[in-house]
Amino acid sequence: MPCERAQEILRKIRCRMPFRQTIAAKIFGLAIILLLLTIALAGFLLYEVTRTKQDLTVVANFDVPLTQSLARLHEFGLRRRLAFERWFGALNASEPNREIVVEATENYALFTRKLADEFTNARRIISAYPKRAPGSHTLAEVETLLDQIEPAYQIINNRQREVLDMQRAGQHDKANQQLNLLNDLQSTVQNERETVNLEDGGVE
Repeated sequence: MPCERAQEILRKIRCRMPFRQTIAAKIFGLAIILLLLTIALAGFLLYEVTRTKQDLTVVANFDVPLTQSLARLHEFGLRRRLAFERWFGALNASEPNREIVVEATENYALFTRKLADEFTNARRIISAYPKRAPGSHTLAEVETLLDQIEPAYQIINNRQREVLDMQRAGQHDKANQQLNLLNDLQSTVQNERETVNLEDGGVE
């Protein structure tokens, strides 16, 4: 009797062992799947962090400096125009104020030089801009607008010099007529400068 009971117990244990092994295998498989999912998620997050870091680096090293450069172009263009108008206005007087003429002349030369330097700086940033960066597709439009604006400044320089020469020669009526044409050209360039700033908003 005891032997038969012992055999019965052994038989039940043997029957339960495969069932327990099956559960253990399922738990182990589930743990492996969860581990693989965790590794995949960590890899994806690492990739996203790296990509975000690269985007932020482009923004910090290219987008922000380019935006600032284009804003300075707009500022220097306006300040040079103000210097010219002050210079022109001083020469309109029967006895020009020498101090105003000297100050306006220096400011005009200063902002003419700053404009030229800033055009060079903006083009340097554009040429160094990473080709596959998110904002790179808009750079061609910005560069095209710069190509249109920069030569216009040389034309404006020549016209302004001609108008100032007329003023110094006492040909005030003729100078004022030419000034109206010059103002139209300067307004066009100013609008294009503002367009460049708007286009650059898309780069960021």
